[in-house]
Amino acid sequence: MLIKQRGHLFDLKIPKTLKVVYVWGKGLSLFANKKFREGDKIIYLKGKLVNAADSTPEAVQITDEKFIDTKYLVPEDFINHSCSPNTKLDVVKRWFFAIKDIPKKEEITFNYLTTEWDMKKWKTDFRCLCDSKNCFGYVKGFKYLTRAEKMELKPFLSPLLLEKIS
Repeated sequence: MLIKQRGHLFDLKIPKTLKVVYVWGKGLSLFANKKFREGDKIIYLKGKLVNAADSTPEAVQITDEKFIDTKYLVPEDFINHSCSPNTKLDVVKRWFFAIKDIPKKEEITFNYLTTEWDMKKWKTDFRCLCDSKNCFGYVKGFKYLTRAEKMELKPFLSPLLLEKIS
């Protein structure tokens, strides 16, 4: 699949178990092209460790100043945020795992608040459009959540965010 972004053309290699679909109001989104069961591996997080200043908006935070990122678009860049996600990201193993059964044709989502400390600082904060019952409304980063909200997300947190609440 060819995609043009930021003036560059990317040839996306999408696994057969997934597909990229345009969703009005969100843009390109990753969807299940088969049924996944809770605990299944969905997709590996490609990229290398880069300094925050060199990262793109699609990068995933690993430490206060380091992110996993690529210089090119990859399918996992199209996993959108949801306050009620169907996957979690294990940043140590670098895999997205299903946290519940995911039927074919359902969007693959994860909660950015489980990996990102301060999205306002990096100017990647946004108004959430997930429409879930427990929607945070505006996603600014884990730093801005209440203690109760932080504790509710604890089972899904990256090592960086677990360190910040201990």
